Amino acid sequence: MSSYSPPSVPQSSPSAPGSNRRRAQGRKRQSFRRSWWTAFIGFFLLCAGWALAGPYDASPDEAQHIVRAAGVARGEFAPKPEAADMGTGAFQNIPKSLVRQNCWYFEPSKSAACAEAPGGDQQVERVATRAGRYNPVYYAVVGWPLNPWPNWVGVTLARLINAALVAALLASAAYSAVAWTRHRVMAAGVLAAVTPMTIHLAGSVNPNSVEIAAGAALFAALIPTLLDPEAPLRRAAMVQIGIAGSVLVTLRALGPLWCLVIFAVMLIPTKRERIAQLLRSVAFRWAAGVVFVTAVAGAAWTVAMRVAELGSLAAPPKMTFAQGIRQEVIVRWPDYVVQMIGVPSWLDTYLPGSAYHLWLLALGCLLLLAMACGRWVDRWRMFAVFAAAFGATTLSDVIGAHKYGFVAQGRYMLPVMVGLPILAAFVLGRREILNEARSASLVRAFALLLLPLQLAFLAYTMVRWQSGLGSSLTYTPLNPLAGSWHPPTGSATALLAAAVGCLLLGVWAWNGSRPANTPPQEVAAGS
Repeated sequence: MSSYSPPSVPQSSPSAPGSNRRRAQGRKRQSFRRSWWTAFIGFFLLCAGWALAGPYDASPDEAQHIVRAAGVARGEFAPKPEAADMGTGAFQNIPKSLVRQNCWYFEPSKSAACAEAPGGDQQVERVATRAGRYNPVYYAVVGWPLNPWPNWVGVTLARLINAALVAALLASAAYSAVAWTRHRVMAAGVLAAVTPMTIHLAGSVNPNSVEIAAGAALFAALIPTLLDPEAPLRRAAMVQIGIAGSVLVTLRALGPLWCLVIFAVMLIPTKRERIAQLLRSVAFRWAAGVVFVTAVAGAAWTVAMRVAELGSLAAPPKMTFAQGIRQEVIVRWPDYVVQMIGVPSWLDTYLPGSAYHLWLLALGCLLLLAMACGRWVDRWRMFAVFAAAFGATTLSDVIGAHKYGFVAQGRYMLPVMVGLPILAAFVLGRREILNEARSASLVRAFALLLLPLQLAFLAYTMVRWQSGLGSSLTYTPLNPLAGSWHPPTGSATALLAAAVGCLLLGVWAWNGSRPANTPPQEVAAGS
């Protein structure tokens, strides 16, 4: 007589749904980490293309910054402030072969073939530099290869270190745009915000590039933290705020002001409930405290070393305050806009106008739609970013014009202005102007438009360095692989690195614009 036993049924664990959710969260975190690395390598290779392509002293004041970096690497952190160069700066003791005269800047028709390359002579020479009073932290990081290798090896390594710093901050901004908010259209804002001028500076020894990238990373972390009430307070976002804010306030004299502007614009007005959440967050208090301490230290260095002191012109322009404002608004504001997009080399290389028109088209697409469709508070924030950047630059330029002339450049405003397209894209996403499919189409359209433009800016500037520009396109050679001067690693190497970087950034934009399957609340707070 056989006994009957019912078929065994697999018993589901009560924790199975939770386990599935944890596995989904883990896969999502892995996907976002891959997104960060894709963006980092893409930005790094794009910046490296400029680093490999440029002659010595390729960007505004690069040689001045190289002298400061080499001096700091020798331990000369705080040289005596003197009227060393144009009434400002200090002296540094550096290898003789890093002292080179620039024979081609401000003459776009002349190639860099006339220049003497850094040759490796380690004999020490006392050299004046306008950057001699600048905060030494940045220069200690990028300058260490310059003394053991005072030739193209050291210069290229210093440039690549700078490129890596910029790429890490920009990748963090890109990560924030796709991982910390469901509004994936923010990726279009990142693509539009990172202009060719930023990438050009990133491929040289210049703290302005790191400052701009820090502004982008700070905006990208603050936007979901302060403006998205549905998003959790992420520990990773607080870390990014602390790092980006600290970098911004340390590098240059205007850093504390720009950081204050960014926090003020983002915090006022913000919902009281969100402010209360932030004040209860230990991570936010730590981040804010770190930024405050580094800001005080940066400001103290600026005051003690008289960093903002400039030399007077022999014949400064004579005009009233009202005339100076008129000169700024009518003549210089349009130049600032073009310079922020990109006037490479020593502000002596203008691309054909269509390149600027296309970039302005992308910016206008975001800004006009956000102004038209956003709430009044959104419009106020965007206008405040513009007014603070242009207002502070205009006033400082006009007030000092009687002594220094008009010295401001568009790139000085980029640490703040870089946040405007990112903020506009967030407004479009939050107002749900576009559904997920159309948001993805917009991001991909931006990638297809702007990334080739990044490559075009590099190729045209290489033509300027290698062959010189003619009076018109009829007389300008358009082959970036030809000319009387070539970079040490070859022109093709620089173009290939930048092209692969653009391709990877396109992959990031394509993948990052995919509709979000998991709401932000379901992602762990540490992601």
